[in-house]
Amino acid sequence: MGIQMDLEKLFNQFREEIDSDDLIRERILPISREAVRKCSESIKHTHRKEFAKAETLLDDAYSLITEGENELTKSEFLLKSRIFDIAYQELTEAAYLLSIIQSGHLKINEKYNIPSRPYMTGLADTIGELRRSILDSIRAERIESAENLLSIMEEILESLVTFDYPNALIPDLRRKCDVARSIVEKTRGDVTTAIQTARLVKKLGILDKEGLD
Repeated sequence: MGIQMDLEKLFNQFREEIDSDDLIRERILPISREAVRKCSESIKHTHRKEFAKAETLLDDAYSLITEGENELTKSEFLLKSRIFDIAYQELTEAAYLLSIIQSGHLKINEKYNIPSRPYMTGLADTIGELRRSILDSIRAERIESAENLLSIMEEILESLVTFDYPNALIPDLRRKCDVARSIVEKTRGDVTTAIQTARLVKKLGILDKEGLD
């Protein structure tokens, strides 16, 4: 009887701790989802060249993550989790896309104090968004811009593939690098075709002019 009472007392303590963690988790998850949504919106505004709005959304997302992490400190168990990795990953992707499209070159982003693992996986995801920008540049006949963005894509991928660690140490990076490699190769083909087409059009234009003369 004494052992049963001791177990009941112990399990009640466990239940209180886990119930508390559950309440904290329920408060944190919507915050994380909203941060991810704001990062997604930021990416849309970056592609539209609405840079001020894109940056405001990034700052809002980071504020949400900071708020959520303050909640995490109330739970020793959740503090060890990777509950905000996706939000940080999306923040990295959106922040780098904004920086690259706005400035035209790759700059190290330290503004948001992003942990190393989601930083790298988020940077890998940036390659996919850069492809979208390259295709927009090709359609607008801004071939030089497309070439520049392609070189940035290649630079990012070359840097990331040097982290040849098991998935347990850098979750999902290898898979994302494989996807990114495929995107870079496909995009390189698109840019090469666009360059050749532009040269052909220019050559035909010169021939037409000479014919008229």
